[in-house]
Amino acid sequence: MSAAPVVLVTGGSSGIGAGIVRRLHQDGHRVLAVRHRGADRARALTQALDPTGQRLAFAAADLADAAAPGTLVQEAVQRFGRLDGVVHCAATIDTTPLEDLDAGTFDRVLRTNVTAAFLLLRAACAVPTLSSAVVISSIAATYTGPDSAAYEASKAALSMLTRSLAAHYAPRVRINAIAPGAVETERSIASAEFPRAMLQDRIPLGRLGEPADIAAAALFLLSADSGYITGQVVTVDGGLSLKLT
Repeated sequence: MSAAPVVLVTGGSSGIGAGIVRRLHQDGHRVLAVRHRGADRARALTQALDPTGQRLAFAAADLADAAAPGTLVQEAVQRFGRLDGVVHCAATIDTTPLEDLDAGTFDRVLRTNVTAAFLLLRAACAVPTLSSAVVISSIAATYTGPDSAAYEASKAALSMLTRSLAAHYAPRVRINAIAPGAVETERSIASAEFPRAMLQDRIPLGRLGEPADIAAAALFLLSADSGYITGQVVTVDGGLSLKLT
């Protein structure tokens, strides 16, 4: 029997990233998940899924540090002996009003959301066992909202980066992106300003997304079932973007 596949997941301690970690673990993968903060959440997730640490481990890293992506790839290979897939889910969400958005804030958003993805995927694609990668973009790459200029710019760049890297690393590695819509996470649940009712009314499928919805798409794009798909941005939004055109 072959060894279980190994996947590196950034942003894995909460929200969509934690949902992806849960689904991968459920399906038998070995996972090195990455957190920036969220040590308590990471411990709780590990305790719930894999208290022995045989198939799930967390690493702490600040992806705005240019050295972090390569180090994480090395850690995954050293811990599990191989690396089969990558999911870049970590993101900085900034809602600074445009007139107050300074160069330092703008740069940090792009470093975490785009530059880290580039460095991570380039390092991972140098590992001979890697076969597929998924980056989490957003429908914000196409549809604008208030006070989200840096975030929207980063997601648009991430979608194009996916296409560029997919063309470069084919046929050995497939690289795709997922563009979620409105997804119910710890962050949105805790926010009194999150327009939950308004969004739900506009979503044709009648509900907000859940991390599990994005995780199912990620699992498919990592798997051999999507073996003829690369360079694509797959929208998973319950049809919300149909109402934004």
